[in-house]
Amino acid sequence: MIGKRAKSLFVLAMGSVALASCSAFSETGCSDEASKGALENAIREGLEKVALERAQDEDGNYLIGASSVRASIAKVKLILEDVRTTKEDPDSTKRFCTGKLKIVFSPETFKSADAARELLGLPKIANAIDDAGLDKGADYLKGSLDYSVQPTDDGKKVYAEFEGSDGKLDIFGEVVAASLLHDRIENKVRVEKQEAEFARKQEEEAVQEMLSTGLDAAIAQRKASQEAIGVVWNSIDADVRKQLLAQQKAWIKQKDAACRVEGLQYSTEPTEQKIAEATCQARENNSRGDLLSGYISYSEGY
Repeated sequence: MIGKRAKSLFVLAMGSVALASCSAFSETGCSDEASKGALENAIREGLEKVALERAQDEDGNYLIGASSVRASIAKVKLILEDVRTTKEDPDSTKRFCTGKLKIVFSPETFKSADAARELLGLPKIANAIDDAGLDKGADYLKGSLDYSVQPTDDGKKVYAEFEGSDGKLDIFGEVVAASLLHDRIENKVRVEKQEAEFARKQEEEAVQEMLSTGLDAAIAQRKASQEAIGVVWNSIDADVRKQLLAQQKAWIKQKDAACRVEGLQYSTEPTEQKIAEATCQARENNSRGDLLSGYISYSEGY
């Protein structure tokens, strides 16, 4: 059930019931208690196979044991109604039958099955029930079933078998498996969410560490550029500095405003904005320093 869709196991299911009297059952009918008993055995065996198949993970490991499945299926009530004989051969003891199979679960079974499917992101079991043409009550599923019955040659047993049933019996097994797997699925989903959250936090921390390192580097570059422009500025003749002072102050305001805008446009992430702003300021400082260095040559030549 987890990670894959199970194959239909009801291609051919067979069950048998020993007869109380060999002479009385050289032939059997669709409505005989022995025939119904054999059919019930076949259904329960088939349900167990489907439930176990649905209870495998992607690696083929069983998430629940056969004994748990068997115990759960034993609590299910099977009712065969409106039985009719569809075909009989005077030269054979085999009878072909049809009827309405009603499987009674507890209301909690449906709730658990729906909860398990919801955890897996699957639609409610009611959708699959409708697709299979089954009727659903508060505690039962009901649908048509074609089967055959035949006594053994010695009259000691009756065998019942059915084929396919258009996926109806697969749904019965799905309900059993999903209800049994609910707790395991819930735990699996919880663990997966925890692992995903842990991975997300680790990635977030790594990104923040990277950004923090980048910001430290950008701030260091800005500081170095500020120190460099200070050296250039102090190397200029005092009289020339007086002439350049108003221009220098205007440039500082323009630089800070422009770099602030550049940081805001670069990203919506605050740290990335600060990195871009500091990088811009370092770049502009270096460019301004190159320009101001020309005044050093002028003052020395003068």
